[in-house]
Parts: sequence; structure tokens; C-alpha cells
Amino acid sequence: MTNDQIPLSDADLREILALFSSPSKYEHAQTYQPGSGHFYEDEDLSSEYTLTQEKREFAIDAWRAVISFLHRRKYSLWREGVQYDTSFIEDLFVG
Repeated sequence: MTNDQIPLSDADLREILALFSSPSKYEHAQTYQPGSGHFYEDEDLSSEYTLTQEKREFAIDAWRAVISFLHRRKYSLWREGVQYDTSFIEDLFVG
């Protein structure tokens, strides 16, 4: 095990932001399609982002974005000695 920090590039941050703001399965699929309105490479990290949702919805969106990002990159999750398969994330995007 390592305690090294996982480096995040601007491309990584754009992808996480796009996943965070794409809660539906349709929008999630568009995150990786060039030319779509949700394509992560088109995110402008210097622009302002305004939240207008309940804190619970915010927390769920953040969780979904992070787990989806980690799943796509083949990271594993461990909690209290149990390893979790991150493929469960596909079911957390709303229809």
C-alpha cells in the first residue's frame, strides 16, 4: 500500500466536473462523446459554477462522479479490509 497522493491533471478535473454535472445515463454517456454538450474536454475550469440543489443531491452527485472516475481508471476501493468492485456505479446514474 502507498500513501502517495494520486495526481490529478486539468483533464482529470474536467472529467470529474462533467461526471458531476451529468446525473443521467444519457448525459453520462455523452461525457465521453466529442461534440456532445457534456463532453468533458470542453469543460472550462476557469468559468464559474453555481449550485442550486439540495445538499443531499450535491453529495450523491459528488459520490457518483468520483466513483465513476475511479471505476473508469480501474482503481479499487477498500473499506475495513473489504475490497469493493466499483462497477456498481453504472446503476447509480438515473434512467
